[in-house]
Amino acid sequence: MKERTNKELLSLKIFIFIFYANWAFIFFFIPVYLREVKGFSIGMIGTLSAIYAFLGAISQIFIGYLSDRLRSRKPFLIISSLMLLFIYLFIFPRLNSFLAFIFTYSLIGVFMNTLLTLSNVLIFDYSSSLGGTGRAFASVRVWGPIGFLTMMLTIGFYPKLTEPSIMFPLISLIFLLGFIMVIILREPELRSGIKTIELKDVRNFILRFEARSFLIFYIFYIFAMYGASSNVNLLVKHLGGSNSDISWALSVCSITEIPTAFLWGFLADKIGRVPLLLLSSVVLPIRVFLYSLANKALDVILVQFLTHSLTFNIIIIVSAVYINDLVSGEERASAQGILSMSTAISQTISALISGNVADLVGLKGMYVFLTFIAIISTILAFTLLRRIKARGYN
Repeated sequence: MKERTNKELLSLKIFIFIFYANWAFIFFFIPVYLREVKGFSIGMIGTLSAIYAFLGAISQIFIGYLSDRLRSRKPFLIISSLMLLFIYLFIFPRLNSFLAFIFTYSLIGVFMNTLLTLSNVLIFDYSSSLGGTGRAFASVRVWGPIGFLTMMLTIGFYPKLTEPSIMFPLISLIFLLGFIMVIILREPELRSGIKTIELKDVRNFILRFEARSFLIFYIFYIFAMYGASSNVNLLVKHLGGSNSDISWALSVCSITEIPTAFLWGFLADKIGRVPLLLLSSVVLPIRVFLYSLANKALDVILVQFLTHSLTFNIIIIVSAVYINDLVSGEERASAQGILSMSTAISQTISALISGNVADLVGLKGMYVFLTFIAIISTILAFTLLRRIKARGYN
């Protein structure tokens, strides 16, 4: 049984590698395409990101719920992979009107968030039986930054890959590879007699002190981090950098993520989830403010290198493990759906507000604004999360 589990985890690692390789294009070079080729303002790009995130937020709570009811993750992963392949190959390159982009980003938000949520659920489905959930989750999740880094380094050496005529077919090809891996993957059998989660159970979960306190902090944290990190590509361009500079600025993030993912997973099991979240909450406002002081692309690269692992890497790994701790196995997809929904809600608000703030006061001013949001998340961490710790949760 353990040998089969390890074999399936290998397939899942390959899928996650492939999925995150596509993030390089979708989240960092397509916005540049929209800015330079389509002439969209930062506010318009932020609006599209908000629509993407909002539909992701609405969809994930129901998809997680349906996944638990059907006791299966693969059908949702298969449909999402095929739909994204079709969209980026046949639809996205032909779009011209802003209204058409709005509709398309609505669909992309649903399918991308489904892949993100249910791939995390599958990791827990397998790794929870291996012991040391934090370490097990991190050992699989680390293949995300490895895939992202591989693609970013490739783009750094071959920036022509970001040209639209090459980029969109390549995105579709990567989704095709992901689809193949999902077909190969055999998901674990879930017990037939498990409890079916009702929507009232979702409501009760959110009303629990440990869940509610964490999600309040988390929404402010993601607001600041998403607004800051999602505009790094445009900041590099604003400072006179090239597409290669963007790829190097983002590559250094993955370089720090890969070795420290195991560290954070180990420490999450060793010293607890809350201490790591508190550490991350202290570093975030420092990271965001340093962006406002950057004068050249190299400055941005240094900020990314020094702070990414202590912010993004901790919050992504530890948050998923924390939420998983609060529920039983049969509630796993619903709980991760709630986390994805919270992420998407925060990203929606952040994209809308940050993009428009940037249009009003410039990118540097936007980063100062986001610094204050990050400080609020730090204050919430040391009030709400410390109360959770005082109640005996680690």
